[in-house]
Amino acid sequence: MAYSYKTYSDTKEVMKKYVNASEGAIIYSLGKTRFMALAKEAGAIYKVGASALVNTELFENYLEQFLEPVRPLPKHIYVKVVQEE
Repeated sequence: MAYSYKTYSDTKEVMKKYVNASEGAIIYSLGKTRFMALAKEAGAIYKVGASALVNTELFENYLEQFLEPVRPLPKHIYVKVVQEE
C-alpha cells in the first residue's frame, strides 16, 4: 500500500473545512504538537467525542498575524545574484 501526500497548493481548491491533527500537520508543514498548540491559540479546535477537529478557516486567519513584511536583499547579495544571471 503506497501513501502519497499532496502539497497544500494542490489541495487548496478541495480543502476541507475541518481537519484532524495529522492532516493539519501535513497541510501546514508543522509538527502535530506545534499545529495543535497554534490551533488552540487560534480558538479553532472543536472537540467531538474523543476527537479534536481544527477549523482551517479560523486557523488561517490566525496565521495571517505572523506575516512578516518583505525585506529587500542586502546590496552585496543582490549584486551577486544580478551578476550570475
